[in-house]
Amino acid sequence: MPQRSHAPFLHAIVGCGRVAPNHVDGFRALAEPWEVGWACDREPARAREFAAEHGIAAATASAAEVFADPAVTSVSLTVDHAQHAPLAEQALTAGKHVLVEKPLALSVVDGERLVRLAADRGRVLSVVSQHLYDPLVRAVHRWVKDGVLGRLLHCRVSLESSREEPYYADSYWRGTWAGEGGSAVINQGYHCLDVARTLCGELRVVASVARCGELFATMETEDTLSALLAAGEVPVAFSVTVGSTVTWRSRIELIGSAGTVEFDIDHPASLHRATGSAELERLAAVERARAAEEEPPGIDYYGVSHRRQIADFAQSVQRGEPMTASTGNGLRMAALITDLYAAAGLDRAQRREA
Repeated sequence: MPQRSHAPFLHAIVGCGRVAPNHVDGFRALAEPWEVGWACDREPARAREFAAEHGIAAATASAAEVFADPAVTSVSLTVDHAQHAPLAEQALTAGKHVLVEKPLALSVVDGERLVRLAADRGRVLSVVSQHLYDPLVRAVHRWVKDGVLGRLLHCRVSLESSREEPYYADSYWRGTWAGEGGSAVINQGYHCLDVARTLCGELRVVASVARCGELFATMETEDTLSALLAAGEVPVAFSVTVGSTVTWRSRIELIGSAGTVEFDIDHPASLHRATGSAELERLAAVERARAAEEEPPGIDYYGVSHRRQIADFAQSVQRGEPMTASTGNGLRMAALITDLYAAAGLDRAQRREA
């Protein structure tokens, strides 16, 4: 094994794909004593290339080798969706803290098992919800909690993105029920829905409709889904598609009895509208003045808030403090997405067996 420095907190990256650079960047941004010491990928050449590119000492194609290293404190799981639950279970069983890209698991049962295991082992388990750490999202959350918008009346949430057929055809897992567990919702629309649930409160599905298998011949999962949800008595309209000509465009609009805000979670996040009371407009001016574009380490619309969530994760590992993106948050999102698919008539378990 290559020589590494003896950092008290050694982190490993399992999965060297599109989002992995954000995890390296986030852990490198931490003050010592954290170090990224492993790069792991099912394709050995990719693991070696990623390690060389990012100055990581050890590379392997075996996640078991990583989990068996007693020096490893924690792991990032940035692999295909179907591998989240089994690899998280292996890592937790080996005594590692786990930061896993969304979703936590493809079934609520698997997610619940992971939550229990993390609690039993006294390990931190967090699902990446980086936009909950965006300064603008945090500001809007404060406005809602402080009653600046008055009583919430309605929420609209949308995400449109463009995906070409090779995105699915060249992947062993995307666009499949077995590998991705869905598509437009569980992959692209997840974060908008996550932010809306955080701002409005727990969501229940009233109705849902989806279109599957019509965008590309290689894609069996949904390319478009629209739904009516409710946060208590507040109606929430949600829509997502990967068939747009627009690369990436998100919108979240909260309409309250005392004010309305409209913003996105693109990069950089923008506050498009804040109207109503003088207090709301004053607070909005403060946020606009504070807004600054930070250079993302990877794909532009991932933003930079992996750094903020990773800092929260590291503090939880070191001090035992609760995280903003708690384990329960990931589990509730898994349940909500399951309900959305079921309401649209998409039985994921049955389709995986077909």
